[in-house]
Amino acid sequence: MPRAIAYHRPDSVEDVVVLLNDRSHQPLAGGTVLNGDDDPTPVTMVDLQGCGLDGISEDAGRLRLGAMTTLHDILNDDRVPTGLAVAAQAELPSTLRTLATVGGTVATGDPDSVLVAALLVHDARVELVGPGGYQMLPLANLLKAGVAASHVITAVEVDLSGDGDCVRQSAARTPSDTPIVSATARNASDGVRLALTGMAAYPVLVDPLDPTAGLEPISDFRGSADYRRTLAKVLSKRAASAVGGVT
Repeated sequence: MPRAIAYHRPDSVEDVVVLLNDRSHQPLAGGTVLNGDDDPTPVTMVDLQGCGLDGISEDAGRLRLGAMTTLHDILNDDRVPTGLAVAAQAELPSTLRTLATVGGTVATGDPDSVLVAALLVHDARVELVGPGGYQMLPLANLLKAGVAASHVITAVEVDLSGDGDCVRQSAARTPSDTPIVSATARNASDGVRLALTGMAAYPVLVDPLDPTAGLEPISDFRGSADYRRTLAKVLSKRAASAVGGVT
């Protein structure tokens, strides 16, 4: 667990940005990542709870998830598409879903995150605040670049348009394990969108016609790179077919 040498709880995002200008300061959302890290490096925690960043709202065909909205809240809100809610449920056990936040999940960008994959196929955009003010970035771009220092995620917006919900196909050692590889597909307004986990350093959007193009997955105790590629092709075909896409 990181050694917290100081703690701040600002009541505005602007104050958070000022505090995060110091590289030793780290944002604290639900605490499941920062408090669960084995890194002993001393840190100053900047708690986001006082900034009013939670809550879910809908407007003009998009759903806005405040960065401090918990996975439990996503799972239990009727406005959230079923596939997205199911992904939130699969992300963590129930004891942690009441703590973990959508902003923290996105900022971490875990390569196995089925929730991030579901957000990707819902054309998610991420709202950030930094020294230059507010900006909105596609989630795929943010995952590639990472969250810049002194920036904080304030919300995630998802597209509700399209034909039907997202579908996930996964392969794991046991039903309760984190998937070795998963494929999430959705028939969006611009065609089938497909995202893979377990194939890169973060979940990625891929071409449904050639899902493994350009990907160099790791080999580890759960499976070799070639095994992951094979899984990705099979699961992608199943997921895309399930939403009426590539067969």
